[in-house]
Amino acid sequence: MLREVTSNDGFILCALTSLTLLLIVKLMHSRRLIDFLRFLGNSNYLRIYLKDHSFFDRFDVLLFINFCLNSVAFGFIVQRAQTRNIEMSSTAVFICIGLLALAICLKIGFELLIGYAFDLYKQMNILTFQQISSLNFIGILLLPINLILVFQFNFEKSAVILCAISMLVVLGFGMAKTVQSNLSLVLSNFLYFILYICTLEIGPLVVLYDLINGSNYL
Repeated sequence: MLREVTSNDGFILCALTSLTLLLIVKLMHSRRLIDFLRFLGNSNYLRIYLKDHSFFDRFDVLLFINFCLNSVAFGFIVQRAQTRNIEMSSTAVFICIGLLALAICLKIGFELLIGYAFDLYKQMNILTFQQISSLNFIGILLLPINLILVFQFNFEKSAVILCAISMLVVLGFGMAKTVQSNLSLVLSNFLYFILYICTLEIGPLVVLYDLINGSNYL
């Protein structure tokens, strides 16, 4: 009996595109990229570049595209670990990238709108900058992780789950840095902060978990 072989060309193409994006960032923003790679362990990046921050500048746009690309690739890895025969079509990849980017942009736009409404625009601008930085950092981490899951662990379910948990830990650490840098604001508006966490941070993760759990992956 011949076993069906599923191509990994889609993952290779995603990795090459991601490497190209990172190379462009390196050539255009070498110093900032070096500072950015120390993002988790050093708050200097946030302090230095926040003052020049605009809503998705060129540096953030390139890294955000990289995040969406690698996140979608990771999503296909999750599905491949479950079904073992799913193919990465270019149409599906582009649609998923577009939907993910749209959802995040709408979320950030809503947060900035809340800032305008409650006279907290400066604080919300800091929050969105830190959130974008956390996502972009995860996008860089996902490049080697995806390659390892595909070519080293061959879509092993336990390895995929472990990597997913690791990414959630990184995201949580970024949120902790955000809370720490805005501690006085959080304490003075604690109830609003809890509401924000439940609706705009934990809510999307719960929906994602339900989608994965509904497909009998966990």
